[in-house]
Amino acid sequence: MDLSRYFGGGGPSSHRGLKAVIIGSGTAVPDPDRANASQAVIIDDEILLFDCGERTTVNLVKAGVNPVHFVDELFFTHLHRDHMSDYGYFVTTSWICGRRKPLKVFGPPGTKQMSDAMIYGAFKPEADFIKSYIRALPPHITNRPETDPPLEVQDVDPSFVHSTDRYTVIAGEVEHHQRCGMPSYAYRVECQYGVIAISGDTRPCKTMIDLARGADLLIHDAAFLDEIIEKRQMWSHSGPSGAGKVAREAGVKKLVLTHLGPYDSAPAAVEMASMFYGSRRGPHIWEEMLADAAKYYKGPVLLAADGLIIEVGD
Repeated sequence: MDLSRYFGGGGPSSHRGLKAVIIGSGTAVPDPDRANASQAVIIDDEILLFDCGERTTVNLVKAGVNPVHFVDELFFTHLHRDHMSDYGYFVTTSWICGRRKPLKVFGPPGTKQMSDAMIYGAFKPEADFIKSYIRALPPHITNRPETDPPLEVQDVDPSFVHSTDRYTVIAGEVEHHQRCGMPSYAYRVECQYGVIAISGDTRPCKTMIDLARGADLLIHDAAFLDEIIEKRQMWSHSGPSGAGKVAREAGVKKLVLTHLGPYDSAPAAVEMASMFYGSRRGPHIWEEMLADAAKYYKGPVLLAADGLIIEVGD
């Protein structure tokens, strides 16, 4: 992943267009090959971040993106740890490294509570330290961090629509763990260059099909193999076949399977996740997943990987 040609040298280039970047392609279990869930939509020189799982900040910087300057809006699909575990680090690091423009954060009910608990609860000693550090800076240091974290956090409902002169973000509630009290959203991003839909975690459902209708790109949960979903009668995630069915019904132009388990990762990762994903599968599993999606969707199917850049319109 290298976005430096767009965001290197201290400022954006003249590159125009729409692209998606997989920041983290993994699941909730530790996987050295795949960070937790996160993806970015880039419209010209503006980055919209969706979810903030483990390694999000580091992977952005590794890609050549300074989140202090270029990430001003963050949308949470839901509040499971693998979608928000890097949030406290992202906020406090951006704060002490000089963020001026407030980070606007949107998410399902509970997002504001999570943010306050993270920044002013779990990270309170760090926040207090940063404030003391700022006060202790010598007077001649004028380029100092803000005295409080530059944040604007908002809980939104499933009818949420966020529009600027460049793009519109539309939310919808999908089917993940509502019966366990966890609302989950998917998002549709529309701009002059095209449409990208992001599922978050969901089983195949009508809301997701509607949000993805006619999209240039659908980034869809495929956390579990079809055989696991069938055996466990799962109602909270999709497999590659389910993602393929959504892509077909929505008539999307390209599908990316993401939120992928550690089927072929380090032995310790496979062992730790075995109660969910079973034993090690080997590299052939990825071709099998692509084939399962292709049974139902005849367009291009990509397997997500940390750092994958997808140019819309390619």
